[in-house]
Amino acid sequence: MTEETGIKQRPGRHRKIRVLNKSRLFFFMFFCLVFFTFSWFLAGGVKTFILKQFVKIEALQPGVAAQDFAGQGILIKQEYLVNAPVKGVMKFSVPEGERVKTGTTFGILSASSMESVSGVKQYAVKAPVSGVVCNHMDGLETILVPGNLDVVEISALDKIENSSPPVQTGLVESGQPVAKIIDNLAPVYIYSLFKEEEIKQIQLYKKSGITIKWKNEAIEARIDKVFTGKQPAILFMVKNYPDELLHHRKINFHLTTAMLEGILVEEKSLVQRDDQDGLYLVWKGLVRWVPVEIAGRLGEQVAIQGKDIQPGILYVVNPTFAREGDKL
Repeated sequence: MTEETGIKQRPGRHRKIRVLNKSRLFFFMFFCLVFFTFSWFLAGGVKTFILKQFVKIEALQPGVAAQDFAGQGILIKQEYLVNAPVKGVMKFSVPEGERVKTGTTFGILSASSMESVSGVKQYAVKAPVSGVVCNHMDGLETILVPGNLDVVEISALDKIENSSPPVQTGLVESGQPVAKIIDNLAPVYIYSLFKEEEIKQIQLYKKSGITIKWKNEAIEARIDKVFTGKQPAILFMVKNYPDELLHHRKINFHLTTAMLEGILVEEKSLVQRDDQDGLYLVWKGLVRWVPVEIAGRLGEQVAIQGKDIQPGILYVVNPTFAREGDKL
């Protein structure tokens, strides 16, 4: 009992309260530690899950990129018509597409004749020049020739039909074209319409060379003339071409002006650090920045190289959503 109040105190009460408070504090701190540890792991798992939904990962692979333009062209070539000397029945002795020399007989025309005992006279139809035999005539053989390029109405070429029926063995009229010989050693010109912006892009490669792809054939070409105005177009000249090309008047093709080979990625996948181009690689589940060297550019693609750049290595395609050290 105290002197002032006269109340008797229990000797161990304050000690028990202090022990109890320490126990509660320890339990609270332990609970907080467990809670924050769990929250940290949970947050990390949620972050990883979210990253996997937004971050696009692909494997580095070698490839080939090409700047390609689709076109439709009209062929202008050196052609020589062969006409029937008289009315009669024509029979070809050389198949279409075969090369012949000047003076080669490629067909026989049988005509009625009062001078012959049999009543039939045969005429040898010969090649006037060396070249490839073709029996598809479209009436443009004497118009669409290289010598007429300055006078022919180029703007009307888009109305030309794609193909014409071949002359069949049978009755022909006197003076009727029965075949033509195409000079396969002379250059062939291809007139093609393009958009004005496409022509500007194509002209950038005028000196370095242009490749025309037709039916899986790669044909080297050069720009001979550019037409501007309401109907922009380009006149290409080709020399080394397959003989099959000569049998067509209109062709569909693809024009390749530049190619890029190597390990290719989109330029937007690059990440700059201290003015150094780099890439986010994914190594053992972690994002890691590595420097790269740009070997070439074409459009939005770049060819990269570096000591850590190998086929099959995973990288981040869209680095905006990732940071170095992220777990994926």
